[in-house]
Amino acid sequence: MNTVVISLLILSYSLVLGIIFAQVLITAPVVFKVLDDQNASNFLRKIFPRYYLLILLITLLALLISYLFFKIEDIYFALVAVGLAFIGFIIIPLTNTAKDRGWERFFKFLHNLSVFNTIVIFIISIIQIVRVTYM
Repeated sequence: MNTVVISLLILSYSLVLGIIFAQVLITAPVVFKVLDDQNASNFLRKIFPRYYLLILLITLLALLISYLFFKIEDIYFALVAVGLAFIGFIIIPLTNTAKDRGWERFFKFLHNLSVFNTIVIFIISIIQIVRVTYM
């Protein structure tokens, strides 16, 4: 396998890991310490669509690379990551509406779904980096 192609796939998944780490370890904790509830809410409503859109675009790139150069398992991993990123992106307006209308159970469900999606995408990224590294 061409090292440039392998490096591109590793780079794609590494970018996804970096975005997730930045959001979870840097952005989210600081927002609630620095901003009041209303400003934190406004900020998060602006950042999360961009967060999921960026992950979606990068996982689409990983899917394309996997489709063109790798095995079917790699395509499946990328498809799952793309699907979860897409779901995460799509549920953002629903999550905001649920929060605004006081639908706490629905909001909690959607928020947990978003967290679950992020965790699975994170795990897929690690698995793929390890798998591709040993090719």
